[in-house]
Amino acid sequence: MNMKKIMIVLAVVVAALLVWYGESRKFFCVENGKCITLWKTFNNVCYIIPGKYYGLTRPSTNFLESTNTNNIMVFFSSGLPNAFVYKSEQPLKINNDDKRGFGFYDYNADEKRFDSLLYIPNARTVQDVKGDVQYLDISIHENYATDKNGRRM
Repeated sequence: MNMKKIMIVLAVVVAALLVWYGESRKFFCVENGKCITLWKTFNNVCYIIPGKYYGLTRPSTNFLESTNTNNIMVFFSSGLPNAFVYKSEQPLKINNDDKRGFGFYDYNADEKRFDSLLYIPNARTVQDVKGDVQYLDISIHENYATDKNGRRM
């Protein structure tokens, strides 16, 4: 009886360590309280989810799917209250089934529109954003982000 309990406990500990090792979840928040969940999983799959996501299974709607080696910038603007604009080095899979919940906009799809929404006139660097704009520059592989003030999270 005791050997059976020991084996069960050992199996649970090993399973927990495998899940912890294989999956990593971080929350990145900007000054205005908007957050992103970065969930790196097995098989080089990363989910970028608006808000703080605590679910145990893959989200069902409103997320971006990337690789664990991508770099992505996410911009929040008061001009798009329930959405964010993103720039990605690699192609993303977009699941935006519930457009009422949250929207995703690819910066490269309409650069002129997003330049006027996000940047001050005559902007020269990525830091030249308007006052109401917050952004996260996320290195998925390194598992960190920097905000518009250069602060590492």
